Amino acid sequence: MTAPSPRFAFVSGNLNLGGSTTFLCNIAGELVRRGVSVRVFCTQKHHPLAADFESQNIPVFTADERRWIYEDRIAALLKELRAFEPTLVAGCLAPASFEILRYLPPGIRRVGMVQSDDPGVYGCLAAYREKIDAVVGVSKTIAARLQAMEAFAGKQIACIPYGVPMPASIPAAPSCGGPLRILYLGRLDEDQKRVRLFPEIYRHLCASGIPFRWTLAGEGPERAFLEAKMSGGGPDQHVLFTGQVDYANVPLLLQNQDVLLLTSTFEGLPLSLLEAMGQGLVPVVSDLESGIREVVDEINGLLVPVDNIEGYARALVHLHKDREELTQKRTTARARVFPAYSIAAMADRWMQLATEMPQP
Repeated sequence: MTAPSPRFAFVSGNLNLGGSTTFLCNIAGELVRRGVSVRVFCTQKHHPLAADFESQNIPVFTADERRWIYEDRIAALLKELRAFEPTLVAGCLAPASFEILRYLPPGIRRVGMVQSDDPGVYGCLAAYREKIDAVVGVSKTIAARLQAMEAFAGKQIACIPYGVPMPASIPAAPSCGGPLRILYLGRLDEDQKRVRLFPEIYRHLCASGIPFRWTLAGEGPERAFLEAKMSGGGPDQHVLFTGQVDYANVPLLLQNQDVLLLTSTFEGLPLSLLEAMGQGLVPVVSDLESGIREVVDEINGLLVPVDNIEGYARALVHLHKDREELTQKRTTARARVFPAYSIAAMADRWMQLATEMPQP
């Protein structure tokens, strides 16, 4: 007798712009395409990627924090979960998503996700260890840290990396004479992404004399600061702020870039990195253990020590001057992530987890 198909419920504390929301769009969209029952639940109303979810027929329930107190939002979400009848519920982000796992009836597989190599996230999930059947880390480093934690002794630990849309091929390499096309794609905030380093990197690039076009795609509290500080370069040295880019338009944005710049101080597994490498962009990124070292090396990109601020600019200047190396790294960057980090590969791993987890 064939086992019934799993029914996935992904719960998040918010659906703000960022990798955790993009992950939900990718995994739920692929499960919908496969005919697998899936629904996304959130304890807050704000949903800037609503159109991207709707275009893929992903059902989303949001609880309006402006109208309901926290307890009422939890109760409303649990009512919707009961009607959906999931076989697996994954708490994805923020304490509220893990809190939901406390109230699930017996027989439902309960999964906690760790998407950032951040002590605060490990500690938050550990508080719910008695209500979790399995833990998913999005990088090998995160999974190894979970394995070593006493709080999760005896729990099933799975490493399920993110998956992103992959084009059938990458654009042709740019000509040697053009400006270096640099992209930052993500939130314009300082806490994790360290975007206040950008004016210093910009100053070094301008002083080098190389032509470049630096695109900053995203929104955040640091935008006004960056716009004020990143101006006044030479006639062939330009900075462009695009604001928020709809997720459906990200592939087109990536097609017209050479390099992805990422100066984060910590990460889990950056989706923008996987998306960029899948399009053949060469990563110039912080040398971080979680996620980044798993896909970036000296063959396909340039790793910069976190505290070496000038190193980011030197790496960019180097790639502009050595277009042969830039072209070679484009090809190897694409090969590193395709197809291992595709949406299909990610969905296969989630389906495997759902079918192999012991019945609670």
